[in-house]
Amino acid sequence: MKIERYPPFNVLQSLLVVARCGNFTAASQQLFLSQSAVSRHIQQIEEYFGCALFVRHTRMVVPTAECQRLVPIVEELLATARRSMHVTSTGGQTVTLRVTPTLAARWLMPRLPSFYEDVPGTQLNIDTAWFLPTNFGEGTLDAAILFGNGRWDGLEATCLMRERLTPVCSPQTALGEPPLRDPADLKKHTLLHSSFGRRGWMLWLQQESSELAAHTYREQVFDTLDLAFGAAVRGMGVALGDLNLVQENLSNGALVAPFDRVLESGSGYYLVHPPRNEYREKLRPLLAWLQGIAAAN
Repeated sequence: MKIERYPPFNVLQSLLVVARCGNFTAASQQLFLSQSAVSRHIQQIEEYFGCALFVRHTRMVVPTAECQRLVPIVEELLATARRSMHVTSTGGQTVTLRVTPTLAARWLMPRLPSFYEDVPGTQLNIDTAWFLPTNFGEGTLDAAILFGNGRWDGLEATCLMRERLTPVCSPQTALGEPPLRDPADLKKHTLLHSSFGRRGWMLWLQQESSELAAHTYREQVFDTLDLAFGAAVRGMGVALGDLNLVQENLSNGALVAPFDRVLESGSGYYLVHPPRNEYREKLRPLLAWLQGIAAAN
């Protein structure tokens, strides 16, 4: 029986890096190989498929249509191989989940011990590099919890919980001078939010009145929402709290909600992954656990 000889993994990796970089020099630097070695890898894989995968120019190479069709297939092949080797080396299943730092610190981490009780034999790795592209074709990323409306091209999304917004502050701020008795009193206080969080304040204020939404407020901006909540605990102002994320602070009295009004923004937190059965099967126990703790929240 004839044994099919496939391109080695390092050759396939060279294909991906050259396609991403657009030239052999940059690709060779990323791969820690000589430029001639990278060129040989591309020649080898072109001979295997029997077609040109790049159009060569003086200082750049451009992927052909055949290359563009091949790249996502190779990305998934290498990602699957990495996951399989990791599972084999650790003797169990590992799931890598990307979440924002605030969601990880305030919602996921306090509940993580129960994961290992409810889902034995699975190692859950937490990735908080939220600023990187959510690319499931490279590395070991299996799923992510994204905030939004539930629609991401090419991804399957399952809603875990909806965003519910209300202003929160320290008890001293709520009762201080001036006290917070009515939403109009926010004009006399500093609004705290993350660099991406002003949208929530505008939605909540607009719900109250267009006049409140149009007012110019004192603001303090932080890199993460977790820092904004920490500043609110210290009496620096009023943060807009998602009740999913500030429940512990409200329960222990570190924060209070001075108003009864809660806004359901229409956005939420979704578990997302590629729409393929291998991901669905691998993530089924994690999804069930996440849905359980979200419902209990």
